[in-house]
Amino acid sequence: ITSSIKSHASNERSNSEERKKEKPPTLPPSYASTIRKTRQFAGKLVNNDRVQLFIIVLIIINSIMMGVATFDFATDNDKVRNAFEATDKAFLIVFTIELGLQAMYHGPHLVKDAWLLF
Repeated sequence: ITSSIKSHASNERSNSEERKKEKPPTLPPSYASTIRKTRQFAGKLVNNDRVQLFIIVLIIINSIMMGVATFDFATDNDKVRNAFEATDKAFLIVFTIELGLQAMYHGPHLVKDAWLLF
């Protein structure tokens, strides 16, 4: 019986030592860390020079198209009017995504930036 108790105690010590040597399991990233990484990605994307230039070009093209859309040839012809409406929706989608990314990056401080509010 004593040898069995000694053997059991020895096994317990070796198991305890093995557990100490094992690395603790890695935990998944926290919710706050995921949000921070997502906000940083959004900021890098919307503040990229090429992305900003692309948005500016889209704003200029959209402005021109809004002016052209007021002419009779655009309002009287259903195909042309539908093309302008579809293009306008595409611009709206891109601008909404850009605004969403800006809001994600800036958070509540977005309302303090006059250019982004414009």
